[in-house]
Amino acid sequence: MPTSNLRRSGSVTDIEPTLATTPRYRRVPVYASVQAKLREFVRAENLGPGDRLPPERQLARQLAVSRTSLRQALTALRVEGLVDIRHGHGIFLLRSADDTIPPIAADLATAHPELPALGEVRNALEALAAWGAALRRSDDDLAAMVASVREMEQEIAEGGTGLRGDRAFHRAVLSAACNEILTMLLDAIEEGSERIARASLSRPGQPERSVAAHRLILDAILVREAHLARRLMSDHLELTGEISTQA
Repeated sequence: MPTSNLRRSGSVTDIEPTLATTPRYRRVPVYASVQAKLREFVRAENLGPGDRLPPERQLARQLAVSRTSLRQALTALRVEGLVDIRHGHGIFLLRSADDTIPPIAADLATAHPELPALGEVRNALEALAAWGAALRRSDDDLAAMVASVREMEQEIAEGGTGLRGDRAFHRAVLSAACNEILTMLLDAIEEGSERIARASLSRPGQPERSVAAHRLILDAILVREAHLARRLMSDHLELTGEISTQA
């Protein structure tokens, strides 16, 4: 497996920090409105703890929403502790739809993607994922990361932003961390994370800087340098967040 030398790339930190601004209004993400529809469906069907919801495809059709938005809403509800998603068995209610949700879960579910606090939480969680990936990664995990870096390089070579390969890389690192709670938390803010990445990668020169940062993170994970992987991921995402506020 070809890898680059383990060293810090100057291009990762060559942009001066800027002060993020808090937007005046908070726009509710699509999946948050789907959550509301799901709660209304549960009430209308008089479902309670232990009851199983319809299969995902059928549920998306009944709610008139996309399956992607439905999955995001279900993930947020899983973080809240309202549903349990048992692969191969179905989606089960754990408590009443009217129960008060935990404050932290509510903030994650409704936070505006451009809110600085969301970026700070994402950075901390993804840096932790890089640390865990360096400790627990398998050969298959490494192969997925390598493939995502190559995909991003190909997208950039063809004139694209590399967003697809970028998201694949971060998902591969998260998968390698083998931490279910971390996965649920990052899934809950995936929409915001993608918007930050999209805004950052739209800036001239940033796709190339991002893929270079991914190579360094991959190198650190390859040799199981957990603290280095964590620091490199943190540096990379801090830069990404700063650029996204300027886009």
